[in-house]
Amino acid sequence: MKTITLLVFFLLQAGVCSNVAAGTDLKLSGYTPNLVRWLPATQHRDYLQLAPPAERIAVMKQLGYGSVVLDETHDLHLDRNKLVRDTVNVTQLYLTAKGIESDGNNGFWLDANHQRAEIEAAYVVQPDGTVADVDPNTLQLNNQNSYNIFTDTIYVTVPFAQLRPGSIAVLRYRVISDRNKLQMPWARILYPQNFYPLEHFAAEVHWNDEAQRPAWQTDYAKLDCREGRQELTCSTRDASVPIPSENQMPPPVDLLPTLILAEPNSWAAVSESIYKLAEPALSHDNKIADLAMRLRGGASDIREIVSRLSAFVSRDIRYIGLERGKGGVIPRPTTATLERRYGDCKDKTMLFVEMARDAGLDAYPVLTSTGRMSLAKLPLPSGIYFNHMLACVKSGQTGEICVDLTDSDTGGGHLPFNLQGAVALVVGHDATAPHNLDSEPFTWVVRTEADNQLNDDGSVAETLERQYDTHWAAGVRRSLLAKSQAEREQWLYEDYRSVMGEKAKPAFSVQGLDMADSTVAVVSTAEYRNVFDPLLLKTYRDIEPWMSSLVKDVKTQNKYYPYQFRGIHYHSEIRYQLYAGKKVNNVGPKIDYVSRWGSLHRHYRLDGNRVVAYTDLQMPRTLVPLEKIAEFNRFLELIGQENHVSFSMTAAEVGSN
Repeated sequence: MKTITLLVFFLLQAGVCSNVAAGTDLKLSGYTPNLVRWLPATQHRDYLQLAPPAERIAVMKQLGYGSVVLDETHDLHLDRNKLVRDTVNVTQLYLTAKGIESDGNNGFWLDANHQRAEIEAAYVVQPDGTVADVDPNTLQLNNQNSYNIFTDTIYVTVPFAQLRPGSIAVLRYRVISDRNKLQMPWARILYPQNFYPLEHFAAEVHWNDEAQRPAWQTDYAKLDCREGRQELTCSTRDASVPIPSENQMPPPVDLLPTLILAEPNSWAAVSESIYKLAEPALSHDNKIADLAMRLRGGASDIREIVSRLSAFVSRDIRYIGLERGKGGVIPRPTTATLERRYGDCKDKTMLFVEMARDAGLDAYPVLTSTGRMSLAKLPLPSGIYFNHMLACVKSGQTGEICVDLTDSDTGGGHLPFNLQGAVALVVGHDATAPHNLDSEPFTWVVRTEADNQLNDDGSVAETLERQYDTHWAAGVRRSLLAKSQAEREQWLYEDYRSVMGEKAKPAFSVQGLDMADSTVAVVSTAEYRNVFDPLLLKTYRDIEPWMSSLVKDVKTQNKYYPYQFRGIHYHSEIRYQLYAGKKVNNVGPKIDYVSRWGSLHRHYRLDGNRVVAYTDLQMPRTLVPLEKIAEFNRFLELIGQENHVSFSMTAAEVGSN
């Protein structure tokens, strides 16, 4: 890839590949020269003014803090000309070398489309009073652009110099936001508590007249707010301890207490404003209508039609996140998206909506968030909470079917598992409030079928088929489609080895990768030698390692938060064919185990000298309360202990099968 890029660069320099007329000045999208200005004040604050009392520092060290934000203040001015000036001051104390290593850089986010910044102070003050200013040449402006996502989001990094335990760093900057350049009403979210220790937080908001007065709301009990005629003043009463984090916790924005400021609005107005921006993207073009009807074909089932249309838009229209400027909110015309064969979530959604309507469906766009589940964290009507768009179809058959057109691996009619339960707001359709997207009871669905041939030399020949459905199928598909055949073989072997060990080297085949709606079947054949002694064999014992691996993976170590368990459905049918001279005498016990967390059932069937073991484990999606996590994990442990399949044998009578 790098070689190709360099080759194109040199050809362009030589003028070989250019189709642009000589002398044409290409005005590529860029940043304004004064995006971030360095305007440091000469005055520095004294160490004694900034540092907390010695006894408080001792407490911080005892708590194991590496660094502490001593003060974070915001001074916002909402001007008549629709400018918002937010002056932010952050003071940070460093207690340990590890804290310096982790937090020695500070900084802030900036949207280059409608914001610019001025840095007024950036320095480090030592306990002896010496001061080290930040060298402006070391500042870094890092955009968030990646291979196929382009945004106006910039992170300004400020690296502090000469830090040592006891140092205090000060950063003061002003962000000027031009609300005239926003396509949606302005809003701002501040966090008076975070995942790091914060001694003091304060915010002052000023407006010039009643027309500029913002709506506001906070859910932090330690934040005292008072509103006057032209100002709002908020300040924390006590130090805020860090919010604990762990692997399976809720989304961070669902946990962080907030102070939210927004232009007064209603949810109906937010929905309608997005509708007015999105609906003009529909081109009402005959080419799109003809394509929709060709894709629909003779299908009459709504879910089937949705599946066919979404398969085209998700796979044949490449995803590129063109989120700069107005493109961050306004979708492009559907004809342009179809012609280009690429688009972002809004572009792909509106193309699907037009095609679905042409195919006779009641389709509409829906705003959602890839990182929010809690409706309680949407206290004021605003579009600021949403970062994604998908499409839904009203169906008298099945209610509502929603699809994420940026997901090319999950079958039509199924949302990606990470969006199930996410907050959402319908665009148009007389929407009056946000809601949660539907969730399926089982995210991880798999069926295994195994044929085990027991041979008279003590070996076992296994043919195993694992059939992955919906979201698990999407994960396997996503892992394998981009790989070469050799890479696929290695991935399949490592996946098999992680469960079955290294006693055999299986051969693999895979079906169902090319169709997002299909089950992905992984078939493996392997021979295990010296599994049993034929002369001593009276009882054969086996385990269900795939079930054991699954229940082990879904255990949680949560100590602070309820656990959002996404649901598993595991079904297996394992067949054992005995060699000549042996017949089944007895089988293991039948299991019917039901609890509040799910059910496990197992039974056997005899067929001559063959025994079949059936196992079915169903654990639906649920929210496990913190006080019930130990009980939930214990159920999983019991399931893991019930993974044994066994049967006894005797010598077969002469002439018997």
